[in-house]
Amino acid sequence: MLTDAQKAKWHQDGYLRLEGFFDAPTRDRISGFVENVSRWEVSNDKWMMWFEKTTDDRKIISKVENFLDYHDALRQTLLADGRICTAIEKLLDEDTRMLKELLIFKYPDSGGYRPHQDIYHIPHKLPERMVHAVAAVAIDDSAPDNGGLFFTPRRHKEGVFPMDAGGVINPEVAESFEWEPVSWKAGDVFIFDDYAPHYSLPNKSDRSRRTLYLVFQRASTGGPDRAEYNRMKRAYNPPEGKIADLQDLKTPNGIFYRE
Repeated sequence: MLTDAQKAKWHQDGYLRLEGFFDAPTRDRISGFVENVSRWEVSNDKWMMWFEKTTDDRKIISKVENFLDYHDALRQTLLADGRICTAIEKLLDEDTRMLKELLIFKYPDSGGYRPHQDIYHIPHKLPERMVHAVAAVAIDDSAPDNGGLFFTPRRHKEGVFPMDAGGVINPEVAESFEWEPVSWKAGDVFIFDDYAPHYSLPNKSDRSRRTLYLVFQRASTGGPDRAEYNRMKRAYNPPEGKIADLQDLKTPNGIFYRE
């Protein structure tokens, strides 16, 4: 499935784009499922949701986690054929298990995410690296103007960069990186090492940049399983409850910001 050149790029840069991974009918079906999830009611004990207040005082959905167990059609469409898992395992040269999933909606007038690494073990105060690869499933086309990602290549093998308590890489460090925009089309899959630094700007366009992330561990890695992670997530970074104060919404994490 993966060429030697693709595997070499992954190891060299820390990320890889798989173009046209899902055909048009499947891509559109996934998009419809994601739109369905965006309209779910807030749950106190199942899926987890975070919201944003727009510049014109509307509440829009920002992020959802732990939703695949409650949407059979979406889970089957993404995972039943094993293609994503197979691609991850070929890149890591090892069996894997999926730790978590999340949706970032990036609707127009949504916020951005400051430079960071997806190092889940640090905020949860665990001794071992929890994650080794993240598969970003493109629901919409993505470019810098609608909140697309920027990565700095070849920095994923340098360990953990200095950061603040929220996980934001120290500005003087981030400013020393050479950043490149990563664009993709709906239906692509973009896989990146969780140590690869990246960020995104607020979405100032009139186009959404919805992305569904599947987070994988090496099978040999210790640490929490999926259920344990979700329990820790609720304790460390609580989602919004059924009654939300528009003026005091819970932030999805320490790297999120709005201008």
